[in-house]
Amino acid sequence: MGTQAVGELTTLTGRFAHLQGRFGGPVVEEASALLRSVLTDEIWGEDGWGDVEWEGEMPSFWRTAALIRPLALVAAPGRGLRLDLPADFIEEEFGAEGVVRLSPGDLPDALEHEPTRRFLVEVGLPRDGLLFGAEAREDILNSMTAVCAERMENPALRHLGIAGTLPEDSDHLLLIGGLMHDFDTVVDGRTGLVHYTLIDDDTVTPVNADVSTLAFTVWMHSRQRKLEEEYELTGDMGEFYHQVADTMVAVLATADPVACLPATGPDDYRYWPEVFHDEAGGVL
Repeated sequence: MGTQAVGELTTLTGRFAHLQGRFGGPVVEEASALLRSVLTDEIWGEDGWGDVEWEGEMPSFWRTAALIRPLALVAAPGRGLRLDLPADFIEEEFGAEGVVRLSPGDLPDALEHEPTRRFLVEVGLPRDGLLFGAEAREDILNSMTAVCAERMENPALRHLGIAGTLPEDSDHLLLIGGLMHDFDTVVDGRTGLVHYTLIDDDTVTPVNADVSTLAFTVWMHSRQRKLEEEYELTGDMGEFYHQVADTMVAVLATADPVACLPATGPDDYRYWPEVFHDEAGGVL
């Protein structure tokens, strides 16, 4: 029964049909409250708790679903980008000093993708979002070619033997920030696709469909951390860690299928699913 309720939330059918076409923070809260009420008021059958109303503490699995699943409703589908995020989206979560916005004059000609240009001017990116941080204004949107050339002037990097190899289209790959684990984050100036890479690697790997879903991912992680402090979703001993990670990945997949593409081989590292499931790293 709980599975049916979560399915109805995911598809916005049944008891959640009235939420179709509605988005934003208040809708997230409404959906969460409704799912919690459905789960706590449910009559459990033979495979649950018997023919009595559940009056005790909500089981961890359903509490996680009720608090995390509705986060997908924070943003409507976008025009040119996957998500339509309001101008104050980053500020509300990270504060006025926690957002990096650019002026139109800061945008290089190599950033041809107009929706990405608008997003970086109007919404911006988190300056320090725990797992992602935007580059300083003076460095952001430099090409991989320029960044690698500058870094190769660093004697420490030369001493390490880093060759500074680059993808063939490195002039079109523009630095926007960095991920935990020393990955650079670059946006393809032609398409808006966001990749991660290493400075001495000649390959890039998709990490998000675009800057809107990158911002959403960082926001969702921040929200989960705050919910964790209040509700201890992962459990006292981390016994529920992986079910929280599974739920995070499921929500992200609805907003950004690119971020959760199946790995194509043992060396194909899909950043967000891997990081969310990194219990030893404790990012959740």
